Amino acid sequence: MKFLLSILLLNTLLFSINVKAQAKQEYSSLLFEKRNDFTGQNLKDSVKIVYSKMDVAKQNLTEVEKSDFLRNNDIHGYKYIYFDRLGRIKERLGSSLSKNYVINFDKKKTKSYKYDENDWIEKNKHKISLKQYIPINNHNLLQKLNKINVHKDTVIIGDKIWQEYDVDVYNYIYDKQGRIQEEQSFCVYRAAPTIDDKKPNDGDLRTRKLFIYDKDGLVANQKIIKGAFSKNIPYTDMGTESPFCDDLQLQYKYDKQGRITQTTMYGCEKIVAKEEYSYHPTKDYVEKVKYYVTGPGEISNPTKNFIKFYNEQGDLIKKEFIPDNSEQNLKVKVRYYTYEYDSHNNWIKCNMFLEGTPEGEPTLVAERKIEYYN
Repeated sequence: MKFLLSILLLNTLLFSINVKAQAKQEYSSLLFEKRNDFTGQNLKDSVKIVYSKMDVAKQNLTEVEKSDFLRNNDIHGYKYIYFDRLGRIKERLGSSLSKNYVINFDKKKTKSYKYDENDWIEKNKHKISLKQYIPINNHNLLQKLNKINVHKDTVIIGDKIWQEYDVDVYNYIYDKQGRIQEEQSFCVYRAAPTIDDKKPNDGDLRTRKLFIYDKDGLVANQKIIKGAFSKNIPYTDMGTESPFCDDLQLQYKYDKQGRITQTTMYGCEKIVAKEEYSYHPTKDYVEKVKYYVTGPGEISNPTKNFIKFYNEQGDLIKKEFIPDNSEQNLKVKVRYYTYEYDSHNNWIKCNMFLEGTPEGEPTLVAERKIEYYN
């Protein structure tokens, strides 16, 4: 009898340990542009190169309408983007798309990046309990890699050839529990015949973010402090910007599963922007996001309030504008998006219906040609 009781107690203990281990699942704390919606990529698997194009499908549009739709359509991308095997951007060309694939181009026109491998190794060791979801605005909760901006042109001043050193540096301070306590963001730019000092100093500091945790160990608040480099620059985030007020901060709310349900940017005694996330009832993905945006964020949207709906792949399928008041008359209240996918669940064709109906000829068509490492 004692033997049976011992077996039962051992099984109960093992079950309890297993449950706790599952509850404490850890994830990478690194931000990668390949997956992150902040840069509009949402790419899965071992992507190497993406070529993108976009063109007007409906020909009876006015030139003003064509220009507006091409500028504001919520489908982001680069004409060309190249990733290394770790998912880090190495090269990219253009922030706006053309109607043809740009395959043969001058590599000097691309923006190129290098990384500090020791920086990657050290930051990659750090794990967090927060799972990353597309399209949640969680880039501020994740660690950024130090990224060197490669300048291909020779800088000649007078009779001397100057060197350029340009790197985005992110330093992190951790508390006794290994959690991020503070993020320090620097823009380190040097130009001189000989560059000896490459270390970030006080004049290079863009921002400091102070992390405040709730009782469950999740980030509840981030206080944003202006650095000397941002002296005449507003704080840009969540699709808009804000002055560096003393109360500038990011606020987060979570559900019982520890998933983010709300992100808010607050500053100058008002809500600057807010996003509210709804998850699919049975599948673990974000299916709806309610947005509120003010300031420059209103330029690309006819209303302060709108809702975006997403499919299981994390791609936008519908956008609904909510009138700011009863007198606001919107020409188009809803936009629709349909996709064709490759075997990696990355879309290779997106039909955009931007004029209020999901039927008939699409307004714009975007396409991607994707190469993989395997």
